[in-house]
Amino acid sequence: MMLKTSGKSCRKIVPGIYNFPRSKFSTKQSPITSHSYIDDDFLSLNKEEIASHVQDLGPYPSYSNILNQHHFYQNEVLMKYSRKDPHPVSLRQLAGFGKKLSKQKIVHSANFVRLELPIRLAMRIRDLQTLPFGIANNFHLGQIYESYYHSFNAFRKIPPINTLEDNDRFCETLSFLLDDHIFNLSHLMMGALEVSILTNFPREELDKFMSTMIRSRISRRVIVEEHLSMTENYRSSPNSSKPPDYIGELFQTCKASDNFQEVGDLIKNSMLEFYPNKENMPDLEIEGDVDTSFPFMVPHLHYLFGEILRNSYEAVINTHKEKTSRKLPPIKITIIDSKKHVLFRISDQGGGMTHDKLSDVWSFGKGSEFARRSLANFHRIPGLQLYSNLEVTAAGSSVIKTSENDNFLEQTSLGNISPKTKKSTLDSLIIRPHEYKLGLGLPMCKIYADYWNGNLSMNSLEGYGSDTCLTLSKLGFHSNVIQLDRA
Repeated sequence: MMLKTSGKSCRKIVPGIYNFPRSKFSTKQSPITSHSYIDDDFLSLNKEEIASHVQDLGPYPSYSNILNQHHFYQNEVLMKYSRKDPHPVSLRQLAGFGKKLSKQKIVHSANFVRLELPIRLAMRIRDLQTLPFGIANNFHLGQIYESYYHSFNAFRKIPPINTLEDNDRFCETLSFLLDDHIFNLSHLMMGALEVSILTNFPREELDKFMSTMIRSRISRRVIVEEHLSMTENYRSSPNSSKPPDYIGELFQTCKASDNFQEVGDLIKNSMLEFYPNKENMPDLEIEGDVDTSFPFMVPHLHYLFGEILRNSYEAVINTHKEKTSRKLPPIKITIIDSKKHVLFRISDQGGGMTHDKLSDVWSFGKGSEFARRSLANFHRIPGLQLYSNLEVTAAGSSVIKTSENDNFLEQTSLGNISPKTKKSTLDSLIIRPHEYKLGLGLPMCKIYADYWNGNLSMNSLEGYGSDTCLTLSKLGFHSNVIQLDRA
């Protein structure tokens, strides 16, 4: 069921090893122990320890409520949903719907989310089911499958919502399921690394799969979080109206230069063990249209800025690390504000890279050795949630862990307005310590930029440095684009 990270030749493949107890896959263990190809390293372990699990070998994972001998018949329910078409949604529709709220609008929005999510989840579950066997039975992708199927089953059984009280209960379910989905992005990235280690899935197909899964995730979360935020807004200010440039509760006005400085400080702090002299670290020199502001999702913007700046800081420090007593060359950021787009050019003197390496930075498919190191680093990132919040009862049903806090926004992108909010996966990735290199930042950023009608590219002069160009759309000018149909 899981993939092997060792580079040695495999003696035997045990397809039923899916059934090892889930405790065997604790993130506190080395990632090498959480895979199923058995090689010389594995066989050298205590034979009695291996023998104790023989009775658990079988075609279905022992920790799963879903993957069992009945799943084939249950799948007919999923197929009915996967054949339906999702309803395309534009930001303009969300904005128009939320400018002046009413009880009826809140109820209509809740029913749209209730009907839409099972369709979108079914499509992605079906994608997971049709992956090649060596990929579909990956442990990390299996975690995503479990989470998606739990959510699919939960949403398809929710009855029509007719009152605000019904909506409050629905929002509670939504926020808990969103909380459970926090770990999915981590597992998706780790699954891509394990697939890279196995080297039996073409890079182009892996990139296409990852792009589809991440785009769909963004789309679902925006729809869900927009409904939660509208509900919260209606609770606190039922008669309020929005300004003309409003495009949704999730999109906040962001001043580009301030956000670069904020993220730059986070990256510097994450690198102190690697380069303790913070005063000599490269400064950010921001020029051009420095007062530019535009509406965007703050977590997405910070992730885009963070991964680009992290690469530039590391490159400059590595290239000039012998100059420990001198100020290192600055990272220059040029901001160009046009009518419909904002262009950022991030220039560094970090030595650049060869053109063959430049073509590889945009792909999720990595070399086996690099992927092994990245996978090990994932398990060490502080505060990164890797397992579901769904508890499994003895009777086989799923129970969602509940919280005493009824603030639905705490699990959404808007939750960062509260100091008590737990960090999202993107937040944890931005502030991860320097030594935990993943190698997936730029391919992830390219998907996020492209999703919001932007673009990300890089030019490099070997021996000198690199220019990274990020173009972001001013979403207000693209609000009529059917953006949220990427189901």
